[in-house]
Amino acid sequence: MTDMAIQKRARGGRPSKGDRHVLTTRLPVADAEKLFAVADHQGQSASEFIAHAVAEKLAAIDMTTVTGQEELPIGRMAS
Repeated sequence: MTDMAIQKRARGGRPSKGDRHVLTTRLPVADAEKLFAVADHQGQSASEFIAHAVAEKLAAIDMTTVTGQEELPIGRMAS
């Protein structure tokens, strides 16, 4: 039997950003080139830039307009 070296996990790098879902999209070449240039200028990866842009867009959307459900007026009925 041969001894196998035990590998230790690296103790460095950035901390986890939590669970993520991988998405794929196709952009026109000119838009992709602009995206890469802007992300690079801001010191981000294209993936980070896209994640921030999508998060900003989603934060501005009222989910009641998407789901068709309104908040229950429980607070208003209790008065």
